[in-house]
Amino acid sequence: MTVQRQPGRPAGAFKRIFTDYGIVIALIAIIGFFSAMRPDTFPTIANFGSILQANASIMFIAFGLMLPLIVGHFDLSVAAMAGFGGVLATGLMSNGTVSQWPLAVLIVVVVAVVVGLINGFLVAYLNLNALVVTLGTQSVLFGAILWYSKGAVIYSGIPQAFKDLGQDRPLGIPLPFIFAVAVGIVLWYVLYFRPVGRRLYAIGGSRDAARLTGIKVDQLTVGAFVGGAVLAAIGGVLQVAQVGSAAPTSGSEFLLPAIAACFLGETSIRRGYYNVWGTMTAVVLVAAGTTGLFMLGAQTWVQPVFNGVVLIGAILAAKVGVLKTRARKARPRTPTAPPTPAVAAAAAAH
Repeated sequence: MTVQRQPGRPAGAFKRIFTDYGIVIALIAIIGFFSAMRPDTFPTIANFGSILQANASIMFIAFGLMLPLIVGHFDLSVAAMAGFGGVLATGLMSNGTVSQWPLAVLIVVVVAVVVGLINGFLVAYLNLNALVVTLGTQSVLFGAILWYSKGAVIYSGIPQAFKDLGQDRPLGIPLPFIFAVAVGIVLWYVLYFRPVGRRLYAIGGSRDAARLTGIKVDQLTVGAFVGGAVLAAIGGVLQVAQVGSAAPTSGSEFLLPAIAACFLGETSIRRGYYNVWGTMTAVVLVAAGTTGLFMLGAQTWVQPVFNGVVLIGAILAAKVGVLKTRARKARPRTPTAPPTPAVAAAAAAH
């Protein structure tokens, strides 16, 4: 019997690849476009290294935002946590309170754990709105930044070993980006291959259903906020290590790129889920786009506009994907009619 190939299968496979990895294709297209427009400056090792180095901290902040999003909550305080973490670490070393940078980073991590516990407890156990709670936490942290820094840039007395965390490039690869990839691998393993990761996604899908299956919803929600705050604080530490100083306005500019990265990453690689590799790719995509625009002579206001457009586009893409999925599930299946005797006889003859 001759087996006939089903038409349209290659087109369907191509469509699925384009849909699942659209963000990767978009990144390649952006790199190709700006490389053609600025062949002497954009497609260089130095430029790509600068992009990865400058945006590794945003990857950490985006990871910090991603964890609460997975369990269905929005944490607006991650950027302020990053800013306060950077200011606190540099301040401790600058004023002589701490002589070794690992101890300064450890203190920042402890403070981040406390902030995450407060956010998580208010949201999970008191059932307060996460947007309102974290907006209040954001305001408190910005106030703490101004109080601790006295409104001035902290730049003196910072050990070179601390700066090397953000400025070294072993084998030409920025050290902050290596840290981001390492953390990304750990998060990917935990979220995709460990029971706790599946439970976090289950909570985001339906808190009530997750609770009925025995998942400790409240504890894991608190854990997501704590993990998010710690990752954001580490991102802030890497940012000030890279520039060698901490400004009182540090952190506020990281929120929109982190949000855009999370929502854009949700539309690809693991569609419909906030995922590690989609988020990292989205950070690089936004950074490559803004860098290319600056090389073409764009003004500084273009960056926030570009980030906003990307965010709106990501939300629209996610919404369209949800509507298509619902339409496909709701579409009634057409029963296949049995072959006529003549057709069946002809098929048997072959």
